[in-house]
Amino acid sequence: MSKTSKKCRRCKGLHECVCQTVDASQCTMPPPTPPAGPNDSSGGYPTTGYPGGGPYRIYDPPMPVIAPISGGIFPGKMIFISGVLNPNAARFTINFMCGPYDGSDIALHCDVRLRFGSDVNVFVRNSLLGGGWGGEERPCPYFPFVPNGSFDMIILAEKDKFKIAVNNQHLVEYGHRLQPLKKIDTMKIMGDVRINQIRFQ
Repeated sequence: MSKTSKKCRRCKGLHECVCQTVDASQCTMPPPTPPAGPNDSSGGYPTTGYPGGGPYRIYDPPMPVIAPISGGIFPGKMIFISGVLNPNAARFTINFMCGPYDGSDIALHCDVRLRFGSDVNVFVRNSLLGGGWGGEERPCPYFPFVPNGSFDMIILAEKDKFKIAVNNQHLVEYGHRLQPLKKIDTMKIMGDVRINQIRFQ
């Protein structure tokens, strides 16, 4: 299969965020697994993560991004997200979820609102647990996102909280509302943004 083909023979194109432009010999994704049942917390993804559990990268994924979190979430886990906001960006969202399905619990909801309703330059953090949203956390020392501007975000999981930095500056912390952390197995990014790279480490 040529590198310009649209689907990898190994994963059959199910992992479009990674395998659209690689041949089967270069595919780093595990073979697809059958969909999980409604009560399966694995969300249909391999619960052991990727071979070796080491660093893993996704380049130029189509939007919205729905990707398994390589190796799961645990204290010391870091996720690096590099992207560019659309020229007329109003809002984009990053969710750390317990499964890829609508209605899955969201352990960390980062909602970047440049101009959404009455919100202007607001960075909202929250969790969706058992179908209900908790209290929003809005305080933020600065707002690093601008239309048509690039950003580099680091989300670090610690034992009791997430720490979020943007463009090499600490931004906010968010105490865990969901335990155990290993239940968090999926990341979803949507909205007015183009993602260049995601790296799990």
